[in-house]
Amino acid sequence: MVDVRCDPIGPVNRFIYWVYSGKRPRVLRRMVSILFHIELPVLQQPIRMAHPYGIIISGDVILGKNVTVFQGVTIGSKRYGRRAGSPVIEDDVCIFPNAVVIGQITIGAGAIIGPGAVVVNDVPPGVTVVGNPARQIHAGSGTK
Repeated sequence: MVDVRCDPIGPVNRFIYWVYSGKRPRVLRRMVSILFHIELPVLQQPIRMAHPYGIIISGDVILGKNVTVFQGVTIGSKRYGRRAGSPVIEDDVCIFPNAVVIGQITIGAGAIIGPGAVVVNDVPPGVTVVGNPARQIHAGSGTK
């Protein structure tokens, strides 16, 4: 199986990173948001978006290096209750389509979040999780 985390970042991803990486005009960010149906925080480093459509990432989320996110992913804050806060996504994490990561949790380095997974608890490094609620199916090295 080909590891998408090794793919080079394409021109659309570079443009989106450029728009969200600095003090660009709000109207430009809004246009990109409307065009791609994405909401992103100000980015400190590029993220790989295999299909950059319908992606929502809360402004309080901490993203590591070399994070890959597919279409329809939501990474958001939980405002109240147990685990209120925003997720921390460590380095080399891959989040497949339509997954939801919510609350004050940590997704460990090299973890893989399967398509449609709903993650509300911590994910150890190098682990693959799937389902609703997310459950571990594989504990690999998680590295490239």
